[in-house]
Amino acid sequence: MRTRAATAAAVTAFAVLGAAVMAVAAGCTSATPSPVVTTRTTVRTRTVAPRPVRYHAARPRAVAPLPPGRPAPRGQRDGRCPYIRTGLDQTANVGVNLADLEGDRVYRTTLITTDHPVGCRFYFYAPPYEAIADIRAQRLRTPLVARDAMVLTARTGTEPITERHFHGALTGILFRTRFFAPDGDRDWAFVFADGRLLVTVHTQRDDTSRSALYIGQAIAGRI
Repeated sequence: MRTRAATAAAVTAFAVLGAAVMAVAAGCTSATPSPVVTTRTTVRTRTVAPRPVRYHAARPRAVAPLPPGRPAPRGQRDGRCPYIRTGLDQTANVGVNLADLEGDRVYRTTLITTDHPVGCRFYFYAPPYEAIADIRAQRLRTPLVARDAMVLTARTGTEPITERHFHGALTGILFRTRFFAPDGDRDWAFVFADGRLLVTVHTQRDDTSRSALYIGQAIAGRI
């Protein structure tokens, strides 16, 4: 038979063992879990606005006369304008022609080869043989650039007059500018945009704007 002392020792040992087991269990359940590391990649996009296309309108300047026997200036050559009949004194005075629309007779026509499409210039038949009109053309990058160029070109002059639907749905602007030197800055011009095409008509008329408009109407859609 166990003695009372042996029994007490066994109970004590059992208690110590149980406390140890509970301590181990407590340690297992209260341990801090390992952290979970996540990686997230953020992709950011930035829309870069296209650089604006800037049009720089040429400064108005007078055109020098071209007397008979003098060669055409650099960037020009003698030829017939492909957009409009000249009229007297170069062609028969029939149909729509530049001489009638501008109001002066023409002795000489040059093509402005630096323009794309080619431009045209018309010279008076008597001294000082000044340019009485010209047609300048430029094909620009987009229709929007051409419309902006139309406005900027008109702003180089004075007294702008907007002409809506002057030829179908086209809109143009009349304005005063420099062309025939003795007239100063008072000669009338007309500018319009047709798609990517910018067309400017200059005249030596300082008394009426209608000549520039009528020439513009005659050549619209023909360049």
